[in-house]
Amino acid sequence: MLDPTGHVISWNEGSERIKGYKAEEIIGRSFTAFYPEDKVASGFPQSELEAAARDGRFEDEGWRVRKDGSRFWANVVFTALHDSDGTLIGFAKVTRDLTERRKIEEQKQQIAGERAAREEAMRRGEELLRLNDQLKARETALSVALEDAQRARADAERARAVAEEAFRELDQFAYVASHDLKAPLRGIANLAEWIQEDCADSLPGQSIQYMRLLQGRVQRMEALIDGILDYSRAGRVLSKPELIGTGALLKDVIELLAPVDSTRINVAAGFPQLTAERVPFQQLFLNLIGNALKYSQAYRPDVIIDVQWKDIGTHYEFSVRDNGPGIASEYHERIWGVFQTLAARDKVEGTGIGLSVVRKIVETRGGAVSVESSPHNGATFRFTWPKQAAEGAAAA
Repeated sequence: MLDPTGHVISWNEGSERIKGYKAEEIIGRSFTAFYPEDKVASGFPQSELEAAARDGRFEDEGWRVRKDGSRFWANVVFTALHDSDGTLIGFAKVTRDLTERRKIEEQKQQIAGERAAREEAMRRGEELLRLNDQLKARETALSVALEDAQRARADAERARAVAEEAFRELDQFAYVASHDLKAPLRGIANLAEWIQEDCADSLPGQSIQYMRLLQGRVQRMEALIDGILDYSRAGRVLSKPELIGTGALLKDVIELLAPVDSTRINVAAGFPQLTAERVPFQQLFLNLIGNALKYSQAYRPDVIIDVQWKDIGTHYEFSVRDNGPGIASEYHERIWGVFQTLAARDKVEGTGIGLSVVRKIVETRGGAVSVESSPHNGATFRFTWPKQAAEGAAAA
């Protein structure tokens, strides 16, 4: 029992067994002697009495202190006592020693924690085994892929070597074939010219015309041989790419083509610089502008050709537009084939290879070709070329 201020006023054997004090040692002392110093300093014991006085009862579990200074875990119940007038006369205090129970609970919690840790360790171990198996499988797959890649690379190297040898042999064959085919053609042309010179006065008009046709056929045959050689080489890199001023290159092309004075060729300003093989890139404009001149001059005397360019992001687009006879839509695909020509041989001399060479050069370098045309409205040929130099290249 405690008085209203918390001093011990009665003591029993149970209290002595739990806390170690004899009755004469504790009666009259404050019940705060049973609390750890930090609890006493915080005013916790007094708050328990205040709660019991206010609510009639207060229960708590926490550490308490025995006479010898050892601690025990206690369940404590305070019950307020009042007289007949309702005046607080003290508190009944019941203390239960729960130390063993707490130890058992802590042991249970420890065992449960250890069990959970073991289960988690086993789960992680199984997961690591699965990951290890997966890594071994991936390692095996990577080893196989690496071996496949090495074999593929070796095959590619062998194929490249074979292709290079084949290209060398093809170039040699092309040179020999060109020489062997052109030699008799030149002989025929020379014979025709000598006959015409020796017999010019005695040959009838029809025979002179035949001689001219013969010479024309020889020239056409030579052009056809050159065209076939150009086509066979169009898809291959035959020279090292270099930085080209396309405006300056166009000026050279026009000078090579030597258009007649009545022809007007308009070239847009600011043509860009790009990286390309000079000869194949020059061949594109030689063929496109040469075709425009050839077919337009056969159609009208006042030939106008416009050469334009524009930036379309990852590529440049170049175009050649003429005011010639135009091309019907049903022939827009056919004209890109080898040996395809729409004009009669006696009106426009051509081999039908030029546009096929243009298409092959452009497409093997990552570009595309197209045509816009209709009869009597001229034609516009376009091709795109990937940017391989700085976008801000100066105009040529």
